[in-house]
Amino acid sequence: MSSIYFYLLFVLSSLFVLLNLASKALGSRRREHLAINAVILILILVDLLFLLMSGYSGLFAGVFSANPFSLFMASIFTAGLLLVNLIAFNYSENYVDFAVIGAFALIGMYVVSSSTSLITIFLGLELASIPMVFAILLSKKSIEAAAKLFIMASIAIAVISFAIVLVYGASSSFALRSYSQGTLIAFAGILFISAIGFEASIFPFNVLIPDVYSGSSAYVTAMLGGMNKKVGFAALIQILILVFIADKQLFIIVAILSVLTMTYGNIVALMQKNLKRMLAYSSISQAGYILIGIAAATPQGISASLFQIFSHMFLFIGLMAIVALLEKRNRAGIDDLIGLRSENSYLAIALAIFMLSLLGLPFTTGFIGKLLLFLSAINANLVWLAIIGIINSVISIFYYIRAISAAYTEKEGGRQIRTDKTIAAVVFICLFITIAFGIYPQPIIGLTNNAAAFLFHAAQHA
Repeated sequence: MSSIYFYLLFVLSSLFVLLNLASKALGSRRREHLAINAVILILILVDLLFLLMSGYSGLFAGVFSANPFSLFMASIFTAGLLLVNLIAFNYSENYVDFAVIGAFALIGMYVVSSSTSLITIFLGLELASIPMVFAILLSKKSIEAAAKLFIMASIAIAVISFAIVLVYGASSSFALRSYSQGTLIAFAGILFISAIGFEASIFPFNVLIPDVYSGSSAYVTAMLGGMNKKVGFAALIQILILVFIADKQLFIIVAILSVLTMTYGNIVALMQKNLKRMLAYSSISQAGYILIGIAAATPQGISASLFQIFSHMFLFIGLMAIVALLEKRNRAGIDDLIGLRSENSYLAIALAIFMLSLLGLPFTTGFIGKLLLFLSAINANLVWLAIIGIINSVISIFYYIRAISAAYTEKEGGRQIRTDKTIAAVVFICLFITIAFGIYPQPIIGLTNNAAAFLFHAAQHA
């Protein structure tokens, strides 16, 4: 019976793209286009959750795999795009164009998550990332940011292509499976990390990321930091676990990159005065935390990384919804948060909770994610990595608290800020997820455990 819903997923996904293209061609109104997108995305999400809860596994055309990992990632990407659409509806002058671009990007995310070969991962990554260059270009003020993203994407394409060629040259196969470790395969592993590092904001490949995030419209930044970066991690996790799990030295490199990434992100974030730029560096530091679980190279570690991916996606999208509303009022700096509590207490509370969750406040998803990551490192005999992660969490206190303090500092003559209905809905949903699964994380932990167990089982029986 579940197989019917599996094929229904492909029908709905195809329909999602076709309806977006048709609506664009017919010149439908923004509200009608949003309604179409919302309905289709909700149907896809319900279908994905049904398959996920039923434990379904299957292949389509021998190329795409439905399994606990792919279904989990596809589910959060679908939910994320729905929320980003709600933000873009109010703050994009070309919402219909963005919706079409987002539809193609989502298909790319599905392809990466359900890949069974290096070729489909390559195609999925490009389908997810290249459309975002056009999404940035929807704003005439963001040409520089689009150019920088295009440069990073071009470099990533070249490097990952070379890595795939090396694997094929050494094994005559593109399959996602373990190969006999040799010099070519080991070098290919380093190239994969480097290429995906551009997508996932891993140091030192993240050099242009803050410029891209700060130079893009807030709804585009929400998709880049909330979703596209997670696509990179979906690819990295599959490649490292399924292909390079036997190469322990490669995971040592991942651990070192984890330290460099979270330390660089946190230290530079301390010096930022622009809110979006500070959140960009914060996002880089979060990439470093996610790498802790990957470096552990255990089912517990991968499960922790997946939970942190889930946590950060909704935290980042929720924060970008608030940033979008503030940017519309020409308030881009951290000091521009002053008086927010008296102008809109709902946004001030949400901002504080999101940032405290990123910091690791108990009873939030951010706390659960970091706790799981640090425990996985300790259990994998990487105590030093867990300690450095904790130290970095302490460093991050200063810039998160600075932003929260500004929001709760009184300002004379402040006017009430009216929250748009769609923004209020996005913030509420992200808040609910952050608190609900922070207090009761077992459902998500169960899903991430199943996803991690599937990957390791596949790696052992490839």
